[in-house]
Amino acid sequence: MLQLFSIIPKDIELAIPGNIGFFEVLIVVSFLMHILFVNITVGSSTLAVFQEVRGMRKKEKVFDEFAFQLANHTSILKSIAVVLGVAPLLLISVIYTQYFYPSTLLIGKAWLSLLIILITAFLILYAYKFLWRKMDKGGKKVLHVAIGASGSLLLLFVPLIFIVNVVSMLYPEMWAGSKGFFHGLFYYPQIWQRYFHFILASFAVTGIYLYFWNNRLQKKLNTQSMENNKKQEKFIVYVHGKRLGLQVAIWTTLLQLIFGTILLISFERPIMMLYMGEDLLLTTLLLVSILLTLVMVFFLYQLQKHDVKRYLMLSLTTFLVVLSLMGWMRHELRENYLQPYIDQNPRTANDIESN
Repeated sequence: MLQLFSIIPKDIELAIPGNIGFFEVLIVVSFLMHILFVNITVGSSTLAVFQEVRGMRKKEKVFDEFAFQLANHTSILKSIAVVLGVAPLLLISVIYTQYFYPSTLLIGKAWLSLLIILITAFLILYAYKFLWRKMDKGGKKVLHVAIGASGSLLLLFVPLIFIVNVVSMLYPEMWAGSKGFFHGLFYYPQIWQRYFHFILASFAVTGIYLYFWNNRLQKKLNTQSMENNKKQEKFIVYVHGKRLGLQVAIWTTLLQLIFGTILLISFERPIMMLYMGEDLLLTTLLLVSILLTLVMVFFLYQLQKHDVKRYLMLSLTTFLVVLSLMGWMRHELRENYLQPYIDQNPRTANDIESN
């Protein structure tokens, strides 16, 4: 045990510039804002490629036009996702300095490559968007799909770097055996469970977003003056977007219940049992989140059948509550994993807090 704690570096002497509890609230809120846009960016880029391929196979314009809409969303939202990622990154480095920095150093090459990967992905996705009309036939169309798929695959790869980073910081006892990022993909527990949990969340959030956005465009269309044929074409695209969005949201959310359970049982047993009855708060949060997830699916199904504002508002409200609960539980999970190490290696807090 003494050898283990000697691996964990001492905290820097500069005190944390504020109340830790306040920073913990900020990290949860800022992370949720960031991950919301990350989810939609990843989901929309992937769905754009699938919808374009579907349009090529079925030779129907509606799929291609909807894919173009998705490509436009991706090119805008990815920038917002990156900007909103600055706050949680700074906060986690301040609150968990002794754990975040060593875990980052252990995958240093992969971490530094993030800049190259993201810049490359962004450039590719810009090309995917702006070359859409110029590469809409024959072999050029196939090449265009390949461009979109390569950009989407890069975005799908990026979360693995962050997941290895944040899981590694929870296991200081495993640092000595770490051999870099690719080794970490199969060395640390929970990596792939977390990854698939993230991917399903991305499609679920994207589905809700697509319904909301296309519903907004459909209502706006009624007030616009244009040729009937063009208006009808846009109307068909918006209806397709709403329908596909709800289908994706419902099915991926249901799958989340399965993969969420798989993730839960992958935790260390003492941690898992906190969510299974040993800790009243965590058990309550888990049960309420599951119940509200099922309620949200019900509202989404009713929205699919009736398409009325009431079910849209109920779906969005329930979704935001579930999202908040998930963010809270994620923070509590990290705290419970690190608490034994923090007790032995206390943070450098300011005098007011330490008293």
